[in-house]
Amino acid sequence: MLQVTRSCLLFWLLCVLLISEISTRTSKSLKGKYIKLSKTPTKPDGQLEYIVDIMKRPPSQNGKLDLAFIMDTTGSMSSYINSAKQNIREIVEEIVTSSGSDVRLALIEYRDHSPQDRTFVTRKNDFTSSVSTMKSWLNSASANGGGDTPEAVAEAMYQTTKLSWRQEATKISVMISDAPPHGLVPSEDTSFPQGSPNGHDPMQLARDLAQKDITLYVIGVEPPIVPYKDFFMALAYITGGQYVPLSVPRLLVNAITGGAQEELSLRKFQADVQREIKQASAAGGSINKQQIAQTVFQRLQKSGAKSRQLVRNNKTLDGPSADAKVLATKQSMAEVRKVFKKGTTSTPFRGVGGMGGGMGEVMDGDMRLSMSVGMGGGMRGGVGSGDPLRSMSPKAMIPSSSASEKLSTKESGITLEQINRLVEKGTARLPSV
Repeated sequence: MLQVTRSCLLFWLLCVLLISEISTRTSKSLKGKYIKLSKTPTKPDGQLEYIVDIMKRPPSQNGKLDLAFIMDTTGSMSSYINSAKQNIREIVEEIVTSSGSDVRLALIEYRDHSPQDRTFVTRKNDFTSSVSTMKSWLNSASANGGGDTPEAVAEAMYQTTKLSWRQEATKISVMISDAPPHGLVPSEDTSFPQGSPNGHDPMQLARDLAQKDITLYVIGVEPPIVPYKDFFMALAYITGGQYVPLSVPRLLVNAITGGAQEELSLRKFQADVQREIKQASAAGGSINKQQIAQTVFQRLQKSGAKSRQLVRNNKTLDGPSADAKVLATKQSMAEVRKVFKKGTTSTPFRGVGGMGGGMGEVMDGDMRLSMSVGMGGGMRGGVGSGDPLRSMSPKAMIPSSSASEKLSTKESGITLEQINRLVEKGTARLPSV
């Protein structure tokens, strides 16, 4: 009995030491490996011997993943920057564990053009396979500046196209934003109402991403981004990505890992979609995207094809709105401005007091504030800003329902909406569409 107890104690001590060793050696990557613990009665006296192996994970069909973070680092985004800093290792480990992919990370920070912001417009950190390096980039990031409502979204998208993406990798860019680009709503744009001073156009850049097989996910910080939601839905839709609403920073890790897992699971269906698009293109005439999607979907559904799906509160994410799909057909911001309708919403909020700080958890309190989003605009970034949502403390903007908000993934049958996204991305790669 004493020997068994001693063996158990030694086993658990070994586990503690192993975990400690792994966590302290941050410079050594464990990607593509897993820990195997086994016990066998190999000793002559019959005592159990515990064996610890760090094994190579079997090769994954998902192969390589290039994941780029595109982060608004203006003053209103501190809570989300901190969440990324705290959870980057968990994000990578979750993706590696679930898929076995070889993951590389990049970070693009963006703020605004002078004179609205005099620090930097964009700051690009190209791909690395080191989680520690990525963490150091995030540690150097801070929330500052901003100026008027729009930010340098176009410049950030342009820098995304210039990263050293691997040809054979699944390529995902994740934009975390709470503000529109320049040139979307001229009345709110005190500096560049017609768009980027460098001539970069988000609509064309979204198509450039699609042509490079880069999927864009937009994590929209709500409620500030709600008036511009259709526009960001359109950008994501062009590339085959999704708009993910988020009001609680602690769910950022779920949004990123869930999106990556879904896209990795969809990669195996791209060949089916591209084959149908190629056949339709060769036949001449206009391409019927809906017909292509239905054909592929019915075939995959009949075969029992399954995929991972990012879900919010156990329900699939809302697909692009009808207005977003209209915007996705436009080739430039000039065309978008002619039809864009700024959205409005009235949302109950729970006041939690305080200026600055994080938005990590909803605190107790009964005070509620009903705000109309989309009727303001103008300057932001401090007391007296014309945009009440973006100048409020992040804690004061927590929706009352956010305490129960959940993001997770599930495996289920392939959906028509997923195939629609693949078709949209595939046809965006055709110069004639």
